[in-house]
Amino acid sequence: MNARQKKILEFLARDGEVLVQDLAKRLDVVTMTVRRDLQALELEGALIRTHGGAALSNAGIIEFAFLKKNEENNAEKRAIASRVAASIEPGMTVGLDTGTTCLEVAKAIAGIPNLKVLTSSLAIASALYSRDNIELVLLGGKARRGNPDLTGWLTEENLKHFRVDVAVLSADAADKKGLYTTDEALAHVSQGIIASAHKAILAADHSKFDKSSFLLHATWQDFHQVVTDAGLPADKRRWLQQVAKNVLYAEL
Repeated sequence: MNARQKKILEFLARDGEVLVQDLAKRLDVVTMTVRRDLQALELEGALIRTHGGAALSNAGIIEFAFLKKNEENNAEKRAIASRVAASIEPGMTVGLDTGTTCLEVAKAIAGIPNLKVLTSSLAIASALYSRDNIELVLLGGKARRGNPDLTGWLTEENLKHFRVDVAVLSADAADKKGLYTTDEALAHVSQGIIASAHKAILAADHSKFDKSSFLLHATWQDFHQVVTDAGLPADKRRWLQQVAKNVLYAEL
């Protein structure tokens, strides 16, 4: 999806149905270009063509929400991913949790030779699928509504059969007690990924700290390393250094 098509999804998310002529004016392109973009987005299932315009499909609403989440603190997530990738060596087996930060980690390690990557994220699988240097193992399970992830008893059972060198996880929120998520099914998968790893790394940007969410699913003792960004304030750094092992701060 190019930048113009992302803008089209933004307009549709904000305004509902939008006419081709209106999109052409907003994007400063000819209507034929807009029609080609709409056709491409329709083929992907992101929108529905209407008489003279388009509206988001249900799949498009989900995809737009994921894109917006991925753009939040994206520079920080890329810096964190680069720092995590520096600890991944050729030939390793790597478990990647769901979430947009782990997606950035997947992109950062995509060029490392001879990796085996285990994940329950359809977004990560899509990012790594075409890489000849990576053996990709996608855990089975039930596709989670509203997010490109797999969860459920099948995912959890499959995880018991794997052992990885390094697991990288993200979090919806973190405080002095540990890590939180909004989804119970997702929590079970994250716990399984931690259990499968010789070494677990938390990758989370500064916005996730000093917050709680629905379910506490991991403690700081579960992680061998924490990688966040240099934007974490001093007061949060103090308690993080006390509760976590080996905290690294990625510079932008």
